[in-house]
Amino acid sequence: MVELNNVPGEEEFPRATYLETMVRLLETVSYNDENFTDEERVECLKYAYAKTAEHFAQPHVQETLKVPPKRLAAAIKTIVGMCVYSWCRVSKEVMADLSIHYTYTLLLDDSREEPAGTMATWYEDLLNARPQAHGWWRLVNDFIPNVLRHYGGYCQMNMVRSTIDFFQGCWIEQHNFKGYRGSSDFPGFLRRINGLGHCVGSSIWPIELVDEEEHFLEITTAIAQMENWMVWTNDLFSFYKEYFAERDQTSLVNNYVECEGITLDQALDKLCKDTIRSSEEIIQVFHDKDPKMYEILTRFIQGYITWHLCDDRYRLVEVYESAGDDPVAQKFKKYAESARRVGAIDPARYCVPSVTELCEREMAKKSAGRNWDFGIGKLAGKISSVAQ
Repeated sequence: MVELNNVPGEEEFPRATYLETMVRLLETVSYNDENFTDEERVECLKYAYAKTAEHFAQPHVQETLKVPPKRLAAAIKTIVGMCVYSWCRVSKEVMADLSIHYTYTLLLDDSREEPAGTMATWYEDLLNARPQAHGWWRLVNDFIPNVLRHYGGYCQMNMVRSTIDFFQGCWIEQHNFKGYRGSSDFPGFLRRINGLGHCVGSSIWPIELVDEEEHFLEITTAIAQMENWMVWTNDLFSFYKEYFAERDQTSLVNNYVECEGITLDQALDKLCKDTIRSSEEIIQVFHDKDPKMYEILTRFIQGYITWHLCDDRYRLVEVYESAGDDPVAQKFKKYAESARRVGAIDPARYCVPSVTELCEREMAKKSAGRNWDFGIGKLAGKISSVAQ
């Protein structure tokens, strides 16, 4: 494993620039999330959480991933929120299957496992339908058909390809490599392959909502736009938490600094301008297209932002609490309060039973089954001995 870089201190964080960039984006998209009533949101969260927790509590999944239940619970809570808040027009079944798939990707993103030793036969094993040497791939290959069944063939191909790209992006990040000075294409290259933009952009369009062939051109354009919008928006809202995490020092902003030789404030401003341009393009391109397509996209944007502003993973409540009283800070606080009114849901309302309880229960069942089989085996042996 490559040695990680030093993490900068609190006093170095560009707080004023960061608040300004977030406010500019929130103003551009006219942020005002009206995707759900409170009851609808909680109902969808409960369903998606229960299905996702049950999946990851399975003994073979636990034994393969080796993720502590507490960390698994945090990952599931985060991803269920993302899928429910953003995919607000899909069925609960689609929300649940997407939650499971994207939980797998989040767990890989947070992993420090070096994959090289298990990937030499990856394609050969895939062609010959052999189990993958890498445990994550075994589990994902087993489950992904459940996700793909909700989509047309074109979106399916995008989702599979993007998932493969994502794995390679995580592989690069294991080397803690920010790119060489002068390699201006590297930051964008890495972010495109590890951002899941094509997977997310395709998974917005299940066949229960839109006919893939009828809306092929709009879907293709949406994937192209979401490839950048989704990852840039995530980079912007995750900048604070990544700034202080040693595992996340190869962020897009830091890679801009390293490769282009610019300051952190300049890199953050570059990200902000790109995100705003992308937001404006989505609105301009789709406002006169099929109203259903435009509504799905704009609601996704609203929900995706709400999720970031409310989820504990991004620690934006800390930014809110330390924002100060200047005009920009006041604007950010109003947006954050608006998001939390609809999106800050008490986990006790939907995270039941807990992942820890489910994991312990399922492992106990497996252990009891093993003991039963062992007991039956011993009894059969004794009967056989007596008969002889």
